[in-house]
Amino acid sequence: MRFLLTINCLFFLSISLINAQGFGSPVEYIEYFNKEFALMQEMQIEYSSFLAHTGSAEAEAKRQSLLASSQKIHDRFASLKAFEDDKGIKSNAVKVLDIMLLLGNNNYTATAIDKAGCLDCFEAVLIETELIDKDVDKLGKAMSSMVKSIEEFAKANNIQMTDEGDNHETLLAKINRINNYLQELNLATLEVQYADAAIVKALNEKNPSKAKEEVKNMVKAANNASKRLKKIERIKEDATAIGQAEKLVDFYKDASKKLYPDMVSAFDKKGNVINEKVDLYNKSIQKLAKSTGTLTMKYETAKLNLQQRHIPKPKEKVIRS
Repeated sequence: MRFLLTINCLFFLSISLINAQGFGSPVEYIEYFNKEFALMQEMQIEYSSFLAHTGSAEAEAKRQSLLASSQKIHDRFASLKAFEDDKGIKSNAVKVLDIMLLLGNNNYTATAIDKAGCLDCFEAVLIETELIDKDVDKLGKAMSSMVKSIEEFAKANNIQMTDEGDNHETLLAKINRINNYLQELNLATLEVQYADAAIVKALNEKNPSKAKEEVKNMVKAANNASKRLKKIERIKEDATAIGQAEKLVDFYKDASKKLYPDMVSAFDKKGNVINEKVDLYNKSIQKLAKSTGTLTMKYETAKLNLQQRHIPKPKEKVIRS
């Protein structure tokens, strides 16, 4: 699940206790939705905590739990009897949950692979990112519509609304900002990593002409990745991640000038390894594997450190940043 709820919870004066069977006042009606979305935020922060601090199995279990809870909240909204002239609060809340569940359940990867026409390629990554971003944008618009309907309902019923009362960034908004930043870094590093995989695949298939073309593609990929990184503004929380991403991309850019051409030159036109160049090929591929392994590990460690420094551990008390 690659979405997080970023709406700020709404607060207001003279809050009454809610009656589970109905709403005695407009205040209770708004507070009902406020509490449900506050619960959603807490669950999504907890899920983010599991993603940053635990293994994939634990995080996946928490993802499934979040989806199940989101579905229950959706169903409660859908079956709710709307308050008279609620300005669309209920319908907008249902729409928000519809999109959130779509984001959580949709297999964007499979759709992207089908559209790209390739199973393991950077083009599919870009398409998947575009598909997700499009639905996230729909979620943002649905959120805005819901907040507007709450404000209109409050105004119509003389309810004084307040937000969190200051300009402090919420914890969930901070988590979203960090994750979005890391996603941008990943797009840069993935482009060169996919290009590298294509070169290695061609060499393993003893197809030097194909490998030579893929080296040219690596030059383009490395240049694109460098441009992408230059457009990214380092966030204040990041000490090393973007720097490690730049080092990884720069290595691939340098490899396209020397290491890859040396590896390709070790094959004759028929795809046979030239005896005199066996040592050159072995040394080149060993250097490539060692360097990319080290640089990739440093990059992944920097990303993990960034997340773990700024995202609370599971069960840790959540406070506003």
